[in-house]
Amino acid sequence: MTVKTVPAAASNMTLGEIAARAANARQAAASWRRYSLSERVELLRAVWQELTSRKKELCAVVHAETGKPLAEVEMMELATAHLIVRYFTSNAHRILQDQPAWRPWPLLNKRAYVRYVPRGVVGLITPWNLPFLIPFGDALAAMLAGNAVLVKPSEWTSRTAQWVEDAIRACGLLPEGLFSVVVGDGQAGAQVVAESDMVLFTGSFATGRAVAQSAAAQLKPCVLELGGKHPMIVFKDAELSRAAKAAVWGSFANCGQLCVGVERVYVESEVHDRFVELVRREMSGLRQGLGGQDVDLGRLIFPPQLARIKEQLEDAAAKGGRVIGGEVLDEANLMMSPALVLGASHDMKVMTEETFGPVMPIMKVDRGEEAIRLSNGGSYGLSASLWTADTARAERLCASVEAGMVCVNDLLTHYAVCSLPFGGIKHSGLGRRHSDEGLRMFCWPQSVFIHEWPARAPEPWWFPYDRAKTRLVSWIMKLT
Repeated sequence: MTVKTVPAAASNMTLGEIAARAANARQAAASWRRYSLSERVELLRAVWQELTSRKKELCAVVHAETGKPLAEVEMMELATAHLIVRYFTSNAHRILQDQPAWRPWPLLNKRAYVRYVPRGVVGLITPWNLPFLIPFGDALAAMLAGNAVLVKPSEWTSRTAQWVEDAIRACGLLPEGLFSVVVGDGQAGAQVVAESDMVLFTGSFATGRAVAQSAAAQLKPCVLELGGKHPMIVFKDAELSRAAKAAVWGSFANCGQLCVGVERVYVESEVHDRFVELVRREMSGLRQGLGGQDVDLGRLIFPPQLARIKEQLEDAAAKGGRVIGGEVLDEANLMMSPALVLGASHDMKVMTEETFGPVMPIMKVDRGEEAIRLSNGGSYGLSASLWTADTARAERLCASVEAGMVCVNDLLTHYAVCSLPFGGIKHSGLGRRHSDEGLRMFCWPQSVFIHEWPARAPEPWWFPYDRAKTRLVSWIMKLT
């Protein structure tokens, strides 16, 4: 008898409950913005220390909700969150301090600068694949910038966000309601958009478009990080052993449920067979199971994904692809073995539509430039990687790749390098998280202009107008 371990989706909070949480968040935001940046930095560092002191408990909650290996929870979610905390708390003053602005020399008796003002309440609508890293990482940046956050996690992974909320409340370091969680489906998400001053959505293109339309109708800023179809392009001079190991990890880490994960591999024909041989060897050593320890692959998280992946594999097989693996091991628990699709082509859905599961299609190409052209023809543009010994050539080719993030001989590391903007183009989203831009987006820039001296004299361009004034001002402006 199969014991089902996949949690059911959480029920919706009522609109009244959501409104009450939003009101508490707004009150907390009003209090929090009066804290100095130094105080916010120290308090949020202390909150992180409190959370990490309960690391074992947190890892257990994430594992129970997602079925991912405990090692993956610790390395992919907690370790990366630590890098986010460290980078933003160390660089917050540089990024958020008032920025002096240029002014023409006739206005040297005045001062100009840009101030970064917190937006108020930031709505975070987050996905199920990284239920701790994404909500907490985005919340940390938003709170550091002086905002309260209203977090609406996926209804399939709400327990992790609720655990974080309870842990933050228990430590008593932040104003009550500064980190608030709203539980429910799309209806709850729509209410979060309505109650927030800014929205950051991470998820599918279809839902992201609906969020953007709702935010636009309310004239609210909206940042979207949507799907991806990472093309991994392997040139004939690549170090094949490293590339094969990277392809297996990039395709199957988090059971393939990563927006920047490898979703298609293009290999130059001269090394195709050898590359496939190395990939199959690496795949044969993968350990899969529902236990948290001593496994490499867990299960899928979102129930509809299993049917989507099966449909893509059936389509690939019907169009001449050779599917190796991909068996459903435990349907009730969303367990399937990793799949390799050989002989892949662009008439297959697995090469053109987002998969978001443990599937690696490999397509043979004559030249890497052909692969770049093919991958650019799709609607996604989040991440990509080029694999070659000629890094100078690869860096030149990066400019031809239509993706917001490109790696050379590496992959999946952008999220951990917080100095880099993280985001995509085309259907992969709008705006960026991380980097200076990603922290400042949680503020609105206020332009400040101050007249300092002389205190009593009027400006020459004020009333009353006369010919002498006009000539003087025109002459001064021509000198600038």
